[in-house]
Amino acid sequence: MIILLRQAVKLKIIRPIDFYFSQFIAQKNTIIMLVAACVSYESTKGHIFLPVQYFEKNCFFSSFNKTFTKKISIILEKKINWSFELLKHISVGNGSIPTPLVLYKKKIYLYKMWKAENNIFKFFYTKKNKNKIDRKKCSKILDNLFPGKSINFQKIAVALTLINHITFIVGGPGTGKTTTILKIIIALIKSSSKPIKIQLSAPTGKATTRLNKIMKNNIFDLYFSEKEKYSLPSRAKTIHQLLGIKKISQNSFFNKNNLLDLDILIIDEISMVDILMMEKILCAVSKNTKLIFIGDQNQLCPIESGSILREICYYANNGYSLKTIVDIKKLTQYKLQKKINKKTTFISNSICVLKKNYRFDKSSGIDILSNAICNKKIKIFENLFNNSIKNVFFYEHNSVQKYKKMIENITSNYENFWDKIYKKATIKEIIESFQDYQVLCVLHDGLFGVNFLNKKLEENMHKKNIIKYFYINEQEWYVGKPIMISNNNKCLDVFNGDIGITNFSKSGVLQVSFLKENNTINNIPAKILSNYKTAWAITVHKSQGSEFINTALILPNSDSYMLNKDILYTGITRSRKILSIFSDKEVFMKTILKNSYKIIF
Repeated sequence: MIILLRQAVKLKIIRPIDFYFSQFIAQKNTIIMLVAACVSYESTKGHIFLPVQYFEKNCFFSSFNKTFTKKISIILEKKINWSFELLKHISVGNGSIPTPLVLYKKKIYLYKMWKAENNIFKFFYTKKNKNKIDRKKCSKILDNLFPGKSINFQKIAVALTLINHITFIVGGPGTGKTTTILKIIIALIKSSSKPIKIQLSAPTGKATTRLNKIMKNNIFDLYFSEKEKYSLPSRAKTIHQLLGIKKISQNSFFNKNNLLDLDILIIDEISMVDILMMEKILCAVSKNTKLIFIGDQNQLCPIESGSILREICYYANNGYSLKTIVDIKKLTQYKLQKKINKKTTFISNSICVLKKNYRFDKSSGIDILSNAICNKKIKIFENLFNNSIKNVFFYEHNSVQKYKKMIENITSNYENFWDKIYKKATIKEIIESFQDYQVLCVLHDGLFGVNFLNKKLEENMHKKNIIKYFYINEQEWYVGKPIMISNNNKCLDVFNGDIGITNFSKSGVLQVSFLKENNTINNIPAKILSNYKTAWAITVHKSQGSEFINTALILPNSDSYMLNKDILYTGITRSRKILSIFSDKEVFMKTILKNSYKIIF
């Protein structure tokens, strides 16, 4: 087994850390060695645990390499009682005491994952009791916010936040999640007899910037007195800022011994939150804090292990209990039906799925395509390849000539941006023009990765005399160069994911200008900037939480472990109107048809 696992490292099937972890705890036990390597490896794929069936069905390393997994099965005994063999070993326990691996209900965990899941469920269980509210008052508030008698799931979502201690609101792009956040805040403040402390948060700086923008909505003037406005949340914070998480140790300033002083915590883009971060959040809030989580379960999973929102949403199909249905009827006058033969839980009673799309009409190509990806509607992809989907364009890039055409196509989409620069428009107009169009890639490296594509686009623009290079501190610059910040810098007021445009100040200083959420411009001299990358093309991961009028999505020309339905869905749904996909047809279809290994609580 040691020889095979070493080969797996060389073949880049597993990471060196997976191998060393397996050796550290196995003590030459072949079965434990394999299990430890698999659990460590699969945790990087987002899996909180592995069911015993994973090993019974020889799914080792997600069957990354079938020939390799056959070699493993050959050296194992034909029939292995995996649970029995695991519990015999000193490194495996049932969670009652810390051990490297935990076997619980036929699921195998890393101890920290088991502990986090256990703590999260304990928290959910203690939060399941309903709030005592003035139902007549709340019903009137909801009727004012949502006039009309037809069922509105946004209204149900707001009603759930009034009656529940914890609520999950999920929906795709255009389903009104932003509007729902605003109306939740209004309903909670109007229903309270005293001032309340509300905090908005999100995983990234880009997402908090968007939250800060929506809080400037004049809708609050229509509903609030000056006194009530004091309860409006101030500036949104990233989760790291909210909890005071330290960079190196990852310890939180706010924790179970030092709780956040909040009445309500609203976290957007919850799909980006992993299981360990969720545990940190729940440990830092008091039992009286109302929690509201909002996101899209079909978007990219968190970088770290465990997509909490996706796991929670498996319960959405169970529907509401009779008691919750009655509570919703009292507040909204909606007559909901209990789902037959479905076992409701305190989790299913806390979920609202927003279904109606307010951004896209029924003929929207982007909406049709994103739904097809979620539901694997093969016929839609035939239409995509024939370019018969409205405002969606598919281009193959499987030859040198087609690759060059792709570069030309992308360059031409920046004509309006360069026109603004040549005509000396205001820097605000130039930045907004750049924000209309964005190139998204799956990979960092290779012909179809952001690093190479940014260079090719610059070369093409230079050949066309669009850009002229000059150097500062041995760094290559030109007017119009877009850069993305890769590390937070509080002193300069720029944060990871912020994109700025290079220009000259009136005094002739080369600077990079960033458009802030209050529509002010933050100008920073280029010579003092650090930790940035060129941003003609950015990764899909970096684009989460953003929207563009026109988007180009570039896939690699061969299969990659990075390719999956989630990344396709996320890239496609960044666009509001026009989408161009550059891909190989076979690679695109392989990505759609990939079987994702679903892990359920």
